[in-house]
Amino acid sequence: MTKLQNTELSGIKWRKLVYCELGGGGAAPGHCGGGGEPLEDPVLGSYARCLAADILCVWRRVSTPRPADMFEPGPPPPPPLSLSTSKELWIFWYGEEPDLNVLIAPELNTSGKIIECLNVQCAR
Repeated sequence: MTKLQNTELSGIKWRKLVYCELGGGGAAPGHCGGGGEPLEDPVLGSYARCLAADILCVWRRVSTPRPADMFEPGPPPPPPLSLSTSKELWIFWYGEEPDLNVLIAPELNTSGKIIECLNVQCAR
């Protein structure tokens, strides 16, 4: 059995990067192009590179916003397991921020929204 060690949670820092939020890049809301290989996706490729560099990270799909007018539904949402949905990449570290320049896809730095928090009390 593995023994767990105590960690000071107040020192954990994180960064959230959002790709294709609200149809960024001229796409319809929730549609982010894609359809290629999974590692060609900016979020999934960045996720894989962070894991290979031993940086703790997670990614998640972001739900497609509902249209404001229910009588004008707009384009249908992408299929549930499609690569063309909006995604977030969350990167966690303790202490000094790791150099993420070579790990994070350029699309996330230019079109993504970056939120930095200094402790776990930071609100979304």
